[in-house]
Amino acid sequence: MTLNVDLNDLYAFQALVTFRSFKAAAEAIHLSQPALSRRIEKLETSLGVRLFERTTRRVSLTMAGRSFAPRAQQILKDLESAIADVGDVNPHRTGLVTVACVPSAAYYFMPKVIAQFQLHYPRVRIKLIDSSAGDVYDAVIAGQADFGLSFTGAPQPDVRFLPLVDEAYVAVCPRDHPLAGRKSLSWREFYSWPYVWLDKTSGNRNLLDQALTGIVPEKPSVCETRHVTTLLGMV
Repeated sequence: MTLNVDLNDLYAFQALVTFRSFKAAAEAIHLSQPALSRRIEKLETSLGVRLFERTTRRVSLTMAGRSFAPRAQQILKDLESAIADVGDVNPHRTGLVTVACVPSAAYYFMPKVIAQFQLHYPRVRIKLIDSSAGDVYDAVIAGQADFGLSFTGAPQPDVRFLPLVDEAYVAVCPRDHPLAGRKSLSWREFYSWPYVWLDKTSGNRNLLDQALTGIVPEKPSVCETRHVTTLLGMV
């Protein structure tokens, strides 16, 4: 039996598994959505199974897709590691480390961490999956990432959570805003001004909703964003 499968098909599959969105996955691997769809369809035809269930709102793995995902991930990791080793055969450590990470941590922490890591292990490559908290958790569970940096996740027997940083939520405003000099702020005062908020797909939003049960805003937000870094840009 000959399978008509190439590496581009596997990378397309992995991107869709990671992002669960044809649009986001296509952008991540620099393809058009139709081109990504063709690669997924080609892979499914070659394997003779459906790997994804598609609806107008979401993309989810079928049972066959869930079984295939960690194997496809391992194939790509083994290949990339082999290429790294062949490209520079020496006694120094080589390989690939895949880290799933929420965008805020990817922006504020990971550049310095990766730079320091590269000083010690210059031949080890880093692959960073910057996505939402839920996607980070799923990537670790599915074996698509060696470890993840996030701030939420349901307990699982095969996953260990290790606290790294303890941070507080704060209100952010421009330096010339009337509230800029305040040391503290009530939620009533906060909601009396036009504000930007996180949408319900954000892990931060879920935590805030749990903490603010019973506090009802007097008016809706001006804009909602998925990521904290985008929210800060709006402010």
